[in-house]
Amino acid sequence: MLPTSIHKTATRRAVPAVWGVCAGVRSVHTSPAVSARRRNNRKAELEAQRVAEAEATRRAQEQLRKLKDTKFLNSLVHPDRLFESTQISQQDAAISSSMAFQSTSASDASADGEPQQSFDAGIKRQADSGRYSCQIKPEEVKLITEVAPKVIESTEGGSSAYIMPGAAGQNPRDQADIVRRIVALENANAKAVVHYNIGRAVDTFGRSEGDSGSPEVQAAVWTVRINNLEDHLRTNRKDHQNRRSYTKLLHKRAKMLKYLKRESLERYYLCLKQLGLTKDMVEGEILQPKRVE
Repeated sequence: MLPTSIHKTATRRAVPAVWGVCAGVRSVHTSPAVSARRRNNRKAELEAQRVAEAEATRRAQEQLRKLKDTKFLNSLVHPDRLFESTQISQQDAAISSSMAFQSTSASDASADGEPQQSFDAGIKRQADSGRYSCQIKPEEVKLITEVAPKVIESTEGGSSAYIMPGAAGQNPRDQADIVRRIVALENANAKAVVHYNIGRAVDTFGRSEGDSGSPEVQAAVWTVRINNLEDHLRTNRKDHQNRRSYTKLLHKRAKMLKYLKRESLERYYLCLKQLGLTKDMVEGEILQPKRVE
């Protein structure tokens, strides 16, 4: 039999080792019911976390949508919506044209007249919004399309004067309609739409006629460009050059609005409200734009 001191020492050294082995056995050999319960609890936690994140994202988007619901931002033209309506009109015109060619009515006059009328109506719907590119005003278009044909028809020569010299054989009203379609914003490109929106910003925020240098005007112009780049980056998430341009425009707008705040606090908050911005968007940290997958 071992002495008392040696027996106590051996017991102290053996007990931790035994507990360590038991603990290891318990962690490895877990019953299936316990493992299933742990997996279910983990799945429930992840699902609750996912639902909370989705709800927070939805609330943030709803708040941003209400913030962007301003008179100025609603007056801007969206290229996708504008060109989508034009494509629909072209499809209607193509259908009307096919109906005109496929018509086998006994009366040639009615067969050629009615489809042709619908075909012309489908084409004219492409440029009926009253918005024109190249900074052309509706009054100028009205002068060409309504006043000029009447003056030409009232002259003695009748067809001696033409709106379009290349279309000398056509009616002056048809020539005027061709000019209207050419300058219509629906038949322009996306760059012309951006220039049109910039003109809207200058007209809305300018403190006088032709004012393009006020802080409000510059902030509004940069907001138009920022919104255009946001739409582009949603579909082209790997365009890093435009992403950098987007960030630079955010910093420029923030600096201009901070300057406006130092000059006039009332004009600053009025400009924020019209542009659909908050104080944190200007004075807070400007983060990199998130990529939309």
